[in-house]
Amino acid sequence: MTASKTINGASSWTRYHLSTAAGMAFSSVINPANSNIVYIGGSTGMFKTTNAGSSWFNTTNGISDTIFDIAIDQSSTNTLYAATPDGIFKTTTGGTNWTNTGCAGARAVLIDPDNSNMIYAGTSSGVYSSAVGGGSWTSMSDGLNGSHVTSLGINPGVYLFAGTDDAAMFRRSLQVGVEEQHDGIASILLSAHPNPARSHTSFHYTTPILDHVQIALYDVQGRHVRTLVDAEHAAGTYCVSWNGMDANDRPVAAGIYLCRMTTDTEVNIQKIILVQ
Repeated sequence: MTASKTINGASSWTRYHLSTAAGMAFSSVINPANSNIVYIGGSTGMFKTTNAGSSWFNTTNGISDTIFDIAIDQSSTNTLYAATPDGIFKTTTGGTNWTNTGCAGARAVLIDPDNSNMIYAGTSSGVYSSAVGGGSWTSMSDGLNGSHVTSLGINPGVYLFAGTDDAAMFRRSLQVGVEEQHDGIASILLSAHPNPARSHTSFHYTTPILDHVQIALYDVQGRHVRTLVDAEHAAGTYCVSWNGMDANDRPVAAGIYLCRMTTDTEVNIQKIILVQ
């Protein structure tokens, strides 16, 4: 199994031989806290470099089948998930050892960026979710016409996307009951990323019709912190950022805050965790 690296925008590549056995590499992930640490998975196992590819070592350590996809926890980078036909494997030790959390037939794995305990798996029998960081998997395949899911994507707090091997793409609302509550009429949507946040976060929001939109932040006691948006919007999707400052441009304390999106007919609230 081999992998390649470029440092000049793909003008040239350096090839690394990871294994003497014949095989294919299917997935790679870079540690977001240290770009010298890279994981590559494929038909001959999991390999890792800690020096940007100068040397590689096998870190399969318990994974028993071909690795089709890898996901890394952005907030705890020693925690990774690997999708294999035998199930979703998990490590909390940067690959020193792996444990099978179940969900056989996996081809794709995704970590919700708003909640690192929420894991999604794409399998040969549909999409499954775990709210406990792997294990206790629950089917969420209602509406999928093709069951062989090969890829997953997410708009945090808004939609989960699933690609299938019959060249179809499906989406599922992550705001439970939104469509049903409004008799099938599209609803306002609001999500925050990153969440938890250190000093900056962005709010992504959607309004289905021409409407007046107000987005304001409050602390858990209900006291107003800052208004981010107060204007008429055409139907569409928008984004606004918050820099952790109050209405007087003073840094707010770490803690839980509520982002309230209000239109002429609806209200949507998103909880934000601000950390030091």
